[in-house]
Amino acid sequence: MSVGEAYTRWMDQLHSQTIKIRGALFKPDIVRIFQLQGRVTLVVADPLAVTHIMQKHVYDYPHSDVVRPRIARLLGKSLGWVEGEAEHKRMRNLVAPSLAPDALRRGTPDVYGAAEQLAVNLELHLLEQGGSTIVSIVDWVNQATLEVIGRLGFGHDFGGGRSGDARKILGAWRAMATMGAIMMLRRLPMLNYLPLKALRVQGDVRKTIHEGVARELLRRDANKDLGVKDKDLLTRLISAQKAGLIGREELMDHISMFIMAGAETTAQSLAYAIWELALNPHVQTRLREEAMGYHGSPSYDDFQSQFPYLDAVTREVLRLHPAAPYMERVSSQEDVLPLRHPINGKEGRAISSVPVAAGQTIIIPITTMNTMCSVWGDGKKFRPDRWMGELPPKDLCSTGWSHMMTFSDGPRTCVGYKFAIFQFKVILFTLVRRFEFKDTAAVIIDKVASSLQPVVQGQEELGPRLPVHVSLR
Repeated sequence: MSVGEAYTRWMDQLHSQTIKIRGALFKPDIVRIFQLQGRVTLVVADPLAVTHIMQKHVYDYPHSDVVRPRIARLLGKSLGWVEGEAEHKRMRNLVAPSLAPDALRRGTPDVYGAAEQLAVNLELHLLEQGGSTIVSIVDWVNQATLEVIGRLGFGHDFGGGRSGDARKILGAWRAMATMGAIMMLRRLPMLNYLPLKALRVQGDVRKTIHEGVARELLRRDANKDLGVKDKDLLTRLISAQKAGLIGREELMDHISMFIMAGAETTAQSLAYAIWELALNPHVQTRLREEAMGYHGSPSYDDFQSQFPYLDAVTREVLRLHPAAPYMERVSSQEDVLPLRHPINGKEGRAISSVPVAAGQTIIIPITTMNTMCSVWGDGKKFRPDRWMGELPPKDLCSTGWSHMMTFSDGPRTCVGYKFAIFQFKVILFTLVRRFEFKDTAAVIIDKVASSLQPVVQGQEELGPRLPVHVSLR
C-alpha cells in the first residue's frame, strides 16, 4: 500500500474523518478523536480543525520531535525548520520578495533557459538511441529544476543540471532518498540523536551544498564576481549578512534549503505529471494541442490565464501527488479543535469539538484530504477536467491553495509555491511540445524520503525511479 493510501482507505471505509490504529513502540495509541483519553495522537482531516491549526494557531503547533531534527540535518536551520512567530516572520520576510510574481517575471528567461536545455539534452539522448527509449524521467527533470533555482535565485550555472556541483548534490540526494529511514524514526524517535549511517546520509545533502556551491557563491561575492540580478535571493541574503541581520551559518542554510527545496519537490511533481500523461494519452494529446496552439514563448502572466487545460493538469497532479503526504505537529498548549463535520461518540452523541492536550502529536494527512472520495467523488482518479467544472463545496475542503493542502495553509504556506507552479508549467509546456510519453507498465509505488518519491515495485533498492518511454515527435 503506497504512502497516504492507508489513512484515505480507512476514512472512506468508516465514512469518517477519524481513525483508530495502534501506537508505535513507546508511543501512545493513535485513536479516533472521539475516544480521546490522556495523551494520544490525533489524525485530523476535518477541514475546519485543520484551518484552526494552520490558519489561526500554527505557531502553537510546532514541528514534532520526529520531524524537526530531520529538517535541520537535511536543509539546515532555515525557514522550514524555524519555530516561533517572530523568527519565522523575520526569515520569511527576508526571502519572500525574491519569489514574488515581479521577481518571477524578471526571471522568466532563466526558467525558459533551463527548460530548453533539458529539452536539448533529452533530444540528443534520444537521437543516440534511435529516436526513442525508456528513461527514468525523475532524473532528467531534477537536472532542469536544479538549473532553474541556480539561475533565478543565485545567478549560478549548474550546467543544465550536469556540472560537477550538480552531480554531487543530486547524488547526495539520491543516496539519502534510497536509504530512507523515515518510518524507523517514527517508531523510535530517539534514533534521531544516534550516529546512524542513515542520518549521516541525510546530512550529506546539506554538507555537499555548504562545501561546494554555497562556498563558491560567497567566494565570488568577495571577489565581486557574482553577476547576480538586483533583488534576487542571493543578493538579499548577502546584504542581510553584511548588515548584521543574519550570521554566516544562517546564510549558508538558506542557500541549502532553497537549492534543494526549490528543485527537488518540483522535480518529483513534474515526474509524476509526465507519468500521468503517459498513462492517460488522451490527456497528453489535449494538453499538447493547447500548447502547440500558442506561437512563441508565453510570459509569466500568460501562464496564469492563457492555458486553462495546463492549469487543470497542474492542479490535478499536485492534488494526487503532493510532495509531503502528511504533516506532523505537536500542540504546545491546551486547545480545542472545532469540527465542521460533527462525529458520533460511543453513545451516539454528536461531538462538534475535540480537546487537545499540551504535548499531543497532530497528524494532518495531506494525501487523504486531497483525495477523499467523500469530498472529491472519484478522488483517486487522475481527471484534470474536474478543475474546469463544478468543484466540491468549499466547506468540505481545506482553505489552502486551490482547496488543497499540497502547499500547506496559513502563515506557513510554502513561500515558493508560485515559483514552483510557474517552473512546473514552463517545463511541462516545453516538454509536451517536443516529446511523446508512453507507459512502460512498471508498477510505481510511493515512498517517503523527506518528500514523496516514486520507486518501481520490486526494485526499491534502486531508489527513486520513474520509467517512461519517451520519443521524439
